[in-house]
Amino acid sequence: MENKSIIESLLYVSGTEGIDISDIKKVIDLPTDDIRKLIKDMKERLDKNNESGLTIKVYGTHYYLLTKVENKSYVAKLIDVRLKNPLTPAVLETLAIIAYNNPCTIAKIEDIRGVSSENALKRLESLALIKNVGRASTPGRPYLYEITQKFFNLFGIKNLNELPKIKLESSDGISGDNLDFFNSARFEDENN
Repeated sequence: MENKSIIESLLYVSGTEGIDISDIKKVIDLPTDDIRKLIKDMKERLDKNNESGLTIKVYGTHYYLLTKVENKSYVAKLIDVRLKNPLTPAVLETLAIIAYNNPCTIAKIEDIRGVSSENALKRLESLALIKNVGRASTPGRPYLYEITQKFFNLFGIKNLNELPKIKLESSDGISGDNLDFFNSARFEDENN
């Protein structure tokens, strides 16, 4: 059996979970660079083929066999997916705060947002975009929330370094080219 055929099958059966190179190496005894080259060749072949509705994407460390974005509306009709965005502005804001402060406590989130964020956290957990990863060592031992692999998949980024830098100029004259608006440490510095 040809290695590309095996990898394609592995990508297909891994579905929405995707597959990591280390998992492919458990099946095919090839060096990592060779596997990456095979996947790159497969992706290029699929992308050039107008008769194929598939492509290969990498999000985080996982590879996925996906339908081409050009076919999205047709696929949605078939599986009756609502195209409505389930992420309200409050939920997106909460998600951004967690991403920029990964991991993050609810106290940090609410300090930055200035409002209760329990409902937004519940919604993000139900969408599997964040997860509870334990407790902080600070007094009260609050829960820590972290983004999941699904976050990377949804936003099409490989890691947190790909998040955009935020430019901000505040009313008190503080400014900076890459001032991180969601970094709650700036609030702690003001109180010291």
